[in-house]
Amino acid sequence: MTNPGDSDEWWKQYGGEGVSSESGATASVPPPPSTPSYPTYPSSPSNPQYPAQPMAPPVQSYPSYPQATPPPQPYAQPAGYGPAPSYQPYGYPQARSTNGLAIGAFVASLCGLLTCGVTSLVGIILGIIAMNQIKQRGQNGRGLALSAIWVGVGLIVLWIVYFVVIIVVATHSSSTS
Repeated sequence: MTNPGDSDEWWKQYGGEGVSSESGATASVPPPPSTPSYPTYPSSPSNPQYPAQPMAPPVQSYPSYPQATPPPQPYAQPAGYGPAPSYQPYGYPQARSTNGLAIGAFVASLCGLLTCGVTSLVGIILGIIAMNQIKQRGQNGRGLALSAIWVGVGLIVLWIVYFVVIIVVATHSSSTS
């Protein structure tokens, strides 16, 4: 059984083609397959013939299942609120800008030192408008607007006190002389 040619099982397995049952003997080699014949096509393309359209596969019927409906929301969003603010997905967050009216209000309030409090009144008005804009637009500058209002009020009070003291001193010095 050491020689594969001696085994009948091997010979039966391969159908006995090309090998005899005797050990070491070879039968005739089978002839190579003949070349396949290809169909001939007409040489003129005036009347081409196309193959038939392939048939569509049969439609398979699947069992239908009921569609899942989303559960009702226990807490509905109030009507007064809009959609959530959008965020940048990556990178640095976009810097919020400082309200320009708040800067102008602060500068106008400080100029009240030189103008006897006249521009401090303008600074107070601009500071109030800037506070409303900052609240609506979500900008920076709330501290500037608040400081413009307080500096404006403080300077107006200081100028009023200064004028009252000057008038009192002037009337008191003219009455004593």
